[in-house]
Amino acid sequence: MYKISATVILYNPVDDTYDNICSYAYNVEYLIVVDNSITHNKQLISRLENNFSNLIYINNNTNLGIATALNIGCKKAIECGSDWILTMDQDSKILNFSSYLQCLEKIGNSDNVAILAANTMWNATTEMIKEDMCTFKEKFLVITSANLLNLSLFNTIGGFEEKLFIDMVDHDYCIRAQKSNFKILWFENIIVNHSLGNLFQRKNLITRKIRNKIEHNPQRVYYITRNYLYTWQQYGKIFPQEFSLLKILNILFIHEITKIILYEDKKIKKIQAKFLGLFHFLKDKYGKYNFK
Repeated sequence: MYKISATVILYNPVDDTYDNICSYAYNVEYLIVVDNSITHNKQLISRLENNFSNLIYINNNTNLGIATALNIGCKKAIECGSDWILTMDQDSKILNFSSYLQCLEKIGNSDNVAILAANTMWNATTEMIKEDMCTFKEKFLVITSANLLNLSLFNTIGGFEEKLFIDMVDHDYCIRAQKSNFKILWFENIIVNHSLGNLFQRKNLITRKIRNKIEHNPQRVYYITRNYLYTWQQYGKIFPQEFSLLKILNILFIHEITKIILYEDKKIKKIQAKFLGLFHFLKDKYGKYNFK
């Protein structure tokens, strides 16, 4: 039996976060809460302290970024003797976590498996869960929320890249795992209800259909642009199919700017953020940046 811990990164959480944490916290050895909040939700922390004897609460007193917070959680789990760690966003809820743990036990020899990943979606319900829980596929990239990380490989992979701060942090870790010939296994029937960005609907004047789209604020547009270019620079020659320059430019500057102009609010700010991200990439400027 593996020793499993979980870490959740808080950033100005709302009260619903408690229910999300309850979806997995009872089934792990340690619940490691890393708080990046500017304004702390004292009521939430009090509820966690009163209801979870396995809680380890780490208050950073400022926003250190998702990569640093994840590293703090993973290193604490290693100190506690954990074999695997569940990495969770505060706005994610696992609908069948006990099945996820069963799948981990069933994969057998996991010496070359760096990450198990769940099927994250919006507005997920238990009706979406199928009987064959442990069917999996190998993936190239997965998001961090609801991953099970193999802590025996964490230091070999090198942890999360802290200079990225947020965005592409998960992809960077996945790529370095596969550079080391480790596997990422994605479980289709382990279901996670996950929120990402702001979902909104616009009428597409060409197809005459309503489509769900993800809208990020200018701050996130900056980080996504800068850090996406970083991944191309670091890994484009190793994985040219996934990170060709033409593909990156099309995604970041043709497709994304078109989407901003046609569908989104704060158009000028977002386009400014995109080109500032490009400029900082060219200047090799990373870390936290407050876009105004």
